Amino acid sequence: MAHPDPARLRNVAVLGHRGSGKTSLIEAMLFAAGATTRMGRVADGTTVCDADEDEQRRGMTISASLCHLEWSGHKVNLVDTPGDASFQGDTLAALRAVDAALMVVNATAGVEVQTERLWARAAEAGLPRAVAVNMLDRERADFDAALAGLAAIAPGAVAIQVPIGAEDGFRGVVNLVSMTATTYADGSPEGTTGPVPDELADAARAAREHLIDVVAENDDALIEKYLEGEEITTDELIAAILAGVAEGRVAPVVCTAGGSGVGVDRLLDLLVEALPSPARAGVRGAIDADTGEPVELTASADGPLVARCFKTVADQFSGRISLLRVVSGVLRGDGHAVCVRTGGKERVGQLFALQGKDHVPLTEIGPGDIGAVAKLKDVATGDVLTDGARVAFPPLELPPPLMSFAVTAHDEGDDDKLNASLRRMRDEDPTLDVHHDEQTGDLIVAGLSQMHVEVIAERIERRFGVAMDLAPPHVPYRETITTTAEAEGKHKKQSGGRGQYADCWLRVEPLPRGDGFEFVDRIVGGVIPRAFIPAVEKGVVEALQQGELAGYPVVDIRVTLYDGKHHPVDSSEMAFKIAGAIGVRAAIAAARPTLLEPVMHVEITVPAEHVGDVMGDLSSRRGHPLGMEARGHDETVRAEVPMSEMLSYAPDLRAMTGGRGEYTMHFDHYAEVPAHLAQKAAAAAAA
Repeated sequence: MAHPDPARLRNVAVLGHRGSGKTSLIEAMLFAAGATTRMGRVADGTTVCDADEDEQRRGMTISASLCHLEWSGHKVNLVDTPGDASFQGDTLAALRAVDAALMVVNATAGVEVQTERLWARAAEAGLPRAVAVNMLDRERADFDAALAGLAAIAPGAVAIQVPIGAEDGFRGVVNLVSMTATTYADGSPEGTTGPVPDELADAARAAREHLIDVVAENDDALIEKYLEGEEITTDELIAAILAGVAEGRVAPVVCTAGGSGVGVDRLLDLLVEALPSPARAGVRGAIDADTGEPVELTASADGPLVARCFKTVADQFSGRISLLRVVSGVLRGDGHAVCVRTGGKERVGQLFALQGKDHVPLTEIGPGDIGAVAKLKDVATGDVLTDGARVAFPPLELPPPLMSFAVTAHDEGDDDKLNASLRRMRDEDPTLDVHHDEQTGDLIVAGLSQMHVEVIAERIERRFGVAMDLAPPHVPYRETITTTAEAEGKHKKQSGGRGQYADCWLRVEPLPRGDGFEFVDRIVGGVIPRAFIPAVEKGVVEALQQGELAGYPVVDIRVTLYDGKHHPVDSSEMAFKIAGAIGVRAAIAAARPTLLEPVMHVEITVPAEHVGDVMGDLSSRRGHPLGMEARGHDETVRAEVPMSEMLSYAPDLRAMTGGRGEYTMHFDHYAEVPAHLAQKAAAAAAA
């Protein structure tokens, strides 16, 4: 099958807060376009998207999924994206693969946390946007309230439709551009168009006046005509709306009910008429992989092959599936391409389009189109495939993982399978962090929330047959000393024949925080032969790996070897190694050892009205505020907080701020643990 003309393609990411009805609306669009024979329901797990068992069980989108339809001679690729912040990595990656965004707003809840955040992300990506106020057939649905909420975050969002009827009486829409009304019979995806009902005529005229105000604001010719009282023709208004959408100044708002299908055909008209094609949108962000200089590319079949991987799926049957947006040129099956990052040649096998979980075979993927290929060897999310051109794109900035768990295989002997499964899930989800903590020995899995990590665990068990147990990670405490002390380390075994003898005197002193370990040789007169001094140091280093208080490594300490004795026959390297360990342990015990804990630098961004709650909570966590900074409507609070107090911070912050708070943190330094807490930590370590 030949690839479609880029001018007749539309690539649209469907965004919105969790529960706004994105998946149901996509299902209604597929049904209205004839891509499906029946409209699936999220509640019974029959939708084209949300085909994963985790999604069906939880009733929410967890991974970005692809589907496509034909409408008015155009191919429309839709990317259904997660609306929960726990899975926003897929959503952010999807914004790199599309030319426009459709924001879905729940008519009963209005603008929510993720609505605001995702709107800002789409704006940062330079994507034209449209809005569907959805679920207008639900109880307490309020189109005007949703529109007012949009105006607060997006001044260019303006209604081009108003609803006919409300709640379960919602039965159609008024087109404010053409001043016509479209009504729908029960269960019909196609509306009947006629004149505006008399009872809505005044409200529709007022809404049209507001539409012209917003659209004409940056159009000199139109605003002049409008101010002089001349009539704005439909063609002039359409041209101004299209120009405003392309420039990101205008975001048309339409009325829909995904469950009943009301307004869905008009929404499809909007997607193909107002949102840009790949040919018109151009290629954003292409750079030379070697110099970093901008590269000019167009969505043309005659250009060099440049295909960008925006998502990887770890499939238990097909292996690794790479979802690709062909930026330029044509990607053909049963051929080869070069991965720019590795420089390696990749064999491109069978190509296919995704319709949810179903694979539709393709012979080629043309410029501007989206498709998939299985079993690419070394291609990861963000990589670029070319025919040899050195083209790349800036790396995607993803939120850092915030919730960490220590994981173990549930069944003995499954450790290797667990590690392999985690690596495959890491390929699929770049926001997941998997590493071994060298000090505690824990295998750490960190994600954006507890639910994020739990979903990963469920997927690994279902796909790869490996169950794993989650536990809070161990805090990597350390130990140090607070004063100077000296002690003798003596190792003697002489009971006939060649024995073992070593005697050394050691002094320990505290070093400034962060200076680590220092060994000083002060032996004079040969009381300990030079050949044995490295053995003493080795014994000291090994002993410092396990402190006297709670068994944690000892840091920020200077150990000085200043005296000792040896035996000409019985002394050996092993004897002096043992003596060094004995001596340093005794000296540390006398130097008032104390426990150190990792302290994190935390930046918390919250709406201004929640700053007091956040500051009070930080105080209860032994936090030390460093300052605040205004960022738009929000405040960013900087603080230093012990790591042990931050292990469960993500859900607590969400509860405090109604989901509007977010934070980042990184290790800053080690600090002394208060005495009463040190005793508890030592007791826990002993247990």
